[in-house]
Amino acid sequence: MTSLIRHLFRDKTVAAMLLISSFFIGLCALAPSFFVIIVLNKFLASGVTSTLVCLALGAVLLLAFELAFRQNRSTMIKEFNQRVFDPFIKMLKDRLVIKQITGEQFKKVQQNASIIKATTAPGITGWILDWPFVLMFAVILLLINWTAAVITVLFMMATLAVNYYRTNLNITQDSQANIEIFLVGLLTIVIISVGSLQVMAGNLDIGLLIGSNILAARAVQGTSKYAKAVGAIKQREQAMREINEFIK
Repeated sequence: MTSLIRHLFRDKTVAAMLLISSFFIGLCALAPSFFVIIVLNKFLASGVTSTLVCLALGAVLLLAFELAFRQNRSTMIKEFNQRVFDPFIKMLKDRLVIKQITGEQFKKVQQNASIIKATTAPGITGWILDWPFVLMFAVILLLINWTAAVITVLFMMATLAVNYYRTNLNITQDSQANIEIFLVGLLTIVIISVGSLQVMAGNLDIGLLIGSNILAARAVQGTSKYAKAVGAIKQREQAMREINEFIK
């Protein structure tokens, strides 16, 4: 992770723009949850159609801003990675021309170069930048529905564990995806079940229950993406170390 930070802050202007974009992406991502909460708690009580229209337009506008910021961030990350890694790959190719290596060494270098190229995808860096705001979702959940927050944190930890121990447990990529789908579905069942008891007891309203479920799902999905990005960056660091040893 420290290498990623050093990597991003090679250009402080780009790093600042990426962080600002990620901040607004995180804020706009709250729109669906708060839209549901306000509609269920306020609109259904008043029944004023103009209020619903304004809320819907505002939520759609925020989602459009989120899409625009994500697209812009992806473009910035792609261009930045090209400036950083393209010269490195070119230097490697030039080195291969003048250095005599065995077929096995060439295969290893080619494999490492492919890993570096694959792990410079904008989405991987974007998932890392989104992580602080995934944690923000958990904090907001704690403020509006503490039981949902506790449940969500437990499922986030379970998601991190699945990704961390995937190799040791011989979990294939397809099985991992299936487990994560199962966890998100189970998360909804648990939150709605526990929340329904709170609603019946008068400790929670339906709007907060549904809204917290949406936030919880976003938090768990964001955790899964973060874990995958961390794994990819570790692969990239290992590949670059091996290539640097080769170039020396």
